[in-house]
Amino acid sequence: MFIFLQAHLTESKTAPMLSEFNPFKLSAMIFVSSLKICLYSQTSHITTDDPDQNVTKLKFEVIRVVKPGIFDLQTNDYVVRMRIWGTSFPQRGQPGYEEAISFCETNLLSTSPLIEVVRTFDENNLKVVKLRLQAGGKDFTTESIGNGIGWHNEKETGRFGPLILAQLKAKRGNLGIWQSGFNYNADPIKLQTPQPSLPGAFMRKNQLLPQISYWVTSFGKIHRPGCSFYERGRGTLMAKPSGTDCRICGGRKGKR
Repeated sequence: MFIFLQAHLTESKTAPMLSEFNPFKLSAMIFVSSLKICLYSQTSHITTDDPDQNVTKLKFEVIRVVKPGIFDLQTNDYVVRMRIWGTSFPQRGQPGYEEAISFCETNLLSTSPLIEVVRTFDENNLKVVKLRLQAGGKDFTTESIGNGIGWHNEKETGRFGPLILAQLKAKRGNLGIWQSGFNYNADPIKLQTPQPSLPGAFMRKNQLLPQISYWVTSFGKIHRPGCSFYERGRGTLMAKPSGTDCRICGGRKGKR
């Protein structure tokens, strides 16, 4: 403002007549100059938040797909293991597993997706996230369910509407996993391959050993299985009989 006044006084000295000086015009010019100075002082403190002007840029990249729906994200300092929210995938050995792992690798590996954390950690110590692909901005959960790669995890989402519609579309189109008719929600323990147990006396501690049933006649004669008098006439089957052994089969002692 001081420079402006000094310049104005210099011009007024060179003017042919002092009587031409207009005080109202001078006041208006001083007001405009003051306004410009105030605006400049305010805008000089505003900084831009444009990420392109940041010196250090944060780079997130998917470096590994562990299994369908679970991946490792490389940040500047750490590798974070994450799980896709709202969808379940076939396990190894189940129908559709190869298609699911291929779908995840194709869409996630070496990409920098947009991530929103839903749960910090789940029961398996995995960070649960919503993931949106940068190519087309599509939601990964909706895409995987809609193409029959996985199915809607209703317990986790609380029956989220868009995911229900995506699953209905996949079922009607008989896409992906809906072609196999496999029961993915069955108890995995019941589906495990049974493990054979080795024979031995220690495995039969609580089991009854097989015993011979002897035929004891009403006269007290004891016959063993294979004897011509076994179960002939009146008598009773006994495991520990008492009486006289048969001379033909040997009874309890057998033939010698």
